[in-house]
Amino acid sequence: MSKKEPQGVVLFSPQGKSRYSTISRMELLTGKRMKTLKVFVFLVFAGTVAYLLFFTSLGNLVLTPEGRKELVGKIDLLVRAAGPFGPLFFVVIYTLGVLGLPATPFNAAGALIFGKVTGTICNVVGATLGASLSFVLGRYFLRDFAKGLLLGKLGELDRKAEKHGFSLVFYLRIVWFPFIFLNYGAGATRIRFGDYFWGTFFGTMPAIVIASYFFGSLKEIIASYEGPGDLFQFDVLVPVGLLLFSFLLPAIVRKIRGEAPPKPVPAAEPE
Repeated sequence: MSKKEPQGVVLFSPQGKSRYSTISRMELLTGKRMKTLKVFVFLVFAGTVAYLLFFTSLGNLVLTPEGRKELVGKIDLLVRAAGPFGPLFFVVIYTLGVLGLPATPFNAAGALIFGKVTGTICNVVGATLGASLSFVLGRYFLRDFAKGLLLGKLGELDRKAEKHGFSLVFYLRIVWFPFIFLNYGAGATRIRFGDYFWGTFFGTMPAIVIASYFFGSLKEIIASYEGPGDLFQFDVLVPVGLLLFSFLLPAIVRKIRGEAPPKPVPAAEPE
């Protein structure tokens, strides 16, 4: 009596030869469970961050002006306690912080603590490392789940993202696409890590430099302020002008690319 062939899925080699491998149903089931577990862990992480932001006192440190001022003060105390390793310690705080929090408070903290030059360097490094770590997490936890959804036209967009990854990431960074969403979302696509890294580095640099220069100058102004006339100095007007210009960057980039401005969503008609 011949032996029974093991039940499973037969995968033929790309060359069309008789060589094949058999994957047991248990292995397939384990793979599906692992994919589900990854998505579940990520959702728990996202839910925890949302809960902390909107239902605890931590949210006040990020979502309100008074809270952001307090947060910058706390980061300042931690960094100064690190002594000569303060810049490195700040970069670590920035990198881990933007895994679930907006980057703006950290940009302000870097410039206010270290000044315009050192603060800009710390902010650029922290933003790039934080975005890269988020990308890796998105690739590990979300890519398998996303592959099942990226079919048809979505699959074609995914393939184009792989081919034009740098340009896509650079453009979305320039137009101030939400930082956290792009970090994790890009990880779920075929975008190569190298394209994502350099697209993020060069794409976020203009906004970070402008914001850091603004907050760094603000620190110097507060320290030497004597009267309203001090507000019309070169070091005040330039960062303010650059900050205002940064808000126009998305429209300028769209015009250069020949894109139409986004259409407003029509209001629902009354029943």
